[in-house]
Amino acid sequence: MPFTKPAIFFRTEATKQSVTADPSNLPAAQILEFTDNSIVEVVDNKYQNNVSIDPVSNPDGVKKAVLQDNGRLEDSVTIAGIFNLANDSALITKLKTFSRKLQIETSFHKFGIFGLAYPVATTFSLDPSDTVGLYIDNIDITAKGQTKGIIAFTIVLKTGGTLV
Repeated sequence: MPFTKPAIFFRTEATKQSVTADPSNLPAAQILEFTDNSIVEVVDNKYQNNVSIDPVSNPDGVKKAVLQDNGRLEDSVTIAGIFNLANDSALITKLKTFSRKLQIETSFHKFGIFGLAYPVATTFSLDPSDTVGLYIDNIDITAKGQTKGIIAFTIVLKTGGTLV
């Protein structure tokens, strides 16, 4: 059954798409599915082109800007929300474990082993393959001042490979 809540998951050579088509059927150790207590508040996709601008002028004094498209500079998805420490300490531990994993496989998932399932807006979802994947660039887990038991988190996933 497909994910009904947001989830971050990773694939291995043994669990690539041709072996386990539906990522919700991956082993539990490979899935971090957010619960009713852990709330995803923001999912933000950032894309930035890598276009350089070279100003030139000719002998007559005519000035123009020559543009060169050097591909993409960044393509990332940032997920932010809160964990309830009383109910979600295992999720926090799993998130830390995910962030410390080797982020690519040299044989198959060369562009990132991680995927994202976001059922309420599937445009953010991505299942890693041999041509595209996500990797965890950074995580930030923060206890918020006076609010006991509420832990804020931010996860930045970056895209590697070829996007269509």
